[in-house]
Amino acid sequence: MREKKKALVIFDLDETLIHSRQERLEREPDYVLDRLSVYFRPRAVDLISAVAKNFEIAVWSAGSPLYVDSIVERIFPPDVFPLFVWNREHCTAKFEFSCLQTLFLKDLNRMVDFGFDLTNTLIIEDDPVKVRDFMGNTLLVSQYFGEDADDGLTALIAFISELNGHHDDVREIGKSWNDLLKARGKSKP
Repeated sequence: MREKKKALVIFDLDETLIHSRQERLEREPDYVLDRLSVYFRPRAVDLISAVAKNFEIAVWSAGSPLYVDSIVERIFPPDVFPLFVWNREHCTAKFEFSCLQTLFLKDLNRMVDFGFDLTNTLIIEDDPVKVRDFMGNTLLVSQYFGEDADDGLTALIAFISELNGHHDDVREIGKSWNDLLKARGKSKP
């Protein structure tokens, strides 16, 4: 019997795994890109490593190509290779009249090009608006703004470490994660 294909977990970057800003915080940044100070979220590398053990991984950020590539080069362990690294050019730009700004949405249906679909694709994201049509595929995390004491990824690392990458429908994982957050008294991480 043929083994099922591993599921895909996509990482967002900004405010999920890192925080970048023009002004420095009180502590030194993990690195500087042009005039941006970039701060890695505590345990971000641990999360990437935990996910990579059992899942295919990828990156999808609404950042510019140079920015996204630079961050991925620095935050991903040398033995972890994303299936793809996507940036703003791969998002769907939509003008939102309610807030008078352009939103960059992530259409997970595009994963079919890589042999994945909604039953075997998850995304780790801090902004539910960017994936609003795919909440069952989303593992929401709290936003990260450079705090040293952040522990927003700790529970997710424990949760995802218990999983293997082979599931009939990973949306059950998304539901389980959201149920866990509700049980902990948080509607959002």
